[in-house]
Amino acid sequence: MFHSRLNTSTEARSMSAGELALREFFSHHDEALGNAAVLLADRRGVRLLNAIRDGLEQPGSITHRLRRLLLQLRAILFLDEAGEDEWGSEGCFDLLEPEDPIVPELCLLADGLDDVLRGAGITPSEVSRIL
Repeated sequence: MFHSRLNTSTEARSMSAGELALREFFSHHDEALGNAAVLLADRRGVRLLNAIRDGLEQPGSITHRLRRLLLQLRAILFLDEAGEDEWGSEGCFDLLEPEDPIVPELCLLADGLDDVLRGAGITPSEVSRIL
C-alpha cells in the first residue's frame, strides 16, 4: 500500500502544491480508493490502482503515464465508463442501488479525487462533474 511519508527534500520542494496535495490525498485515502476500485472495476481497478501507487512512489513530478492512469481512476469513480461493454464482465456496478449506503461515500471520494486532480492541473477546470 502507498504509505510513504512526504518529506521536505529537494524533490518535494520542486513539486507543485497541487502535486503534493494529490500525493497526500492518496496517502490518506489509499484503502478507500482501493475498495472503490475493486467494487467498481474488479481486477481492472486493482491493476489500475497498483500502477498509480507505483507511479506515486517514484521521485519527481507526475509523469504523463501517471496522469493518464489518474484520469482512468477518475472515470471509474465517476462511472463515466459504466455503459461501455468493457464493464460488462467486471466490477459490481450493476449491483449498486442508489439507496446503498456506500453510494454517498463513493461520491465523496470521487469529488475529493476530482478536487486534487484539478489542483494538480491534471483535470481541466471545465470538465463537468456528472453524478
